[in-house]
Amino acid sequence: MSIVAIYVIKLLLLPPTSLAMLALAGLLLGKRKRGKNMAIVCLALLWLLSLPIVVKQWALLWERIPPLSADAVQPFKPQALVVIGGGIEYSAPEYPEQVTLHVRTLLRVRYAAKLAGELGLPILASGGGTLEPDDIPEAELMAQTLDNEFKTPVAWQEPRSSNTAENARFSRELLKQFGINKIVLVTQAYHMPRAALEFRKAGFEVLPAPTAFIGHAGETRLLDWLPSPSSWANSFLLAHEMIGMWWYRIRY
Repeated sequence: MSIVAIYVIKLLLLPPTSLAMLALAGLLLGKRKRGKNMAIVCLALLWLLSLPIVVKQWALLWERIPPLSADAVQPFKPQALVVIGGGIEYSAPEYPEQVTLHVRTLLRVRYAAKLAGELGLPILASGGGTLEPDDIPEAELMAQTLDNEFKTPVAWQEPRSSNTAENARFSRELLKQFGINKIVLVTQAYHMPRAALEFRKAGFEVLPAPTAFIGHAGETRLLDWLPSPSSWANSFLLAHEMIGMWWYRIRY
């Protein structure tokens, strides 16, 4: 199945699109009590998922792996740092060939550059994820960005993977040749539970280094109680990871 088809299926099955479609279906069946109730429930859930305070509390439950601490690094003795791609942006006219890293990937790359400088570790960039066979692999684009913009060279590129399980498997195949088994793994906090699990299943010893937390324990602000489109985007990501964890247990 193509990457585009998979994305469309995810978009239709996960919130907020799935809730909006069910609410519309309920309104079309408005003369029936079940249809009206379904529309009310779905619209109420859409409203709740638009509130940052609700989505942040959800994220706090899911983003259970804490930020990397300096105290954890020394006894672990990592041999390399692996950063996982999070997507490519194909509508960027200000960049060559209108292609650049998606903001998710850029956040991961930025943190990987910071850690590589602090820990003195070589980097493996992992990600294929292209729409067409001739597109530049995500790993190559990550390597270019790290080298050109963050002045941090990449030691290895893994350009074949199209999902998290393949990130882990193909990275293991590559680094095993160099006797590397203990890694610092960089990805976003919402993605880390599934990513760390897959990399451990592939045979790595993993020290998680999550970044870009959706939930946080800071003080609640007035704006957290007001609807925000970004909360819908974050609810999609959290639902995607929860269902993805369940699906991976069945498939892999």
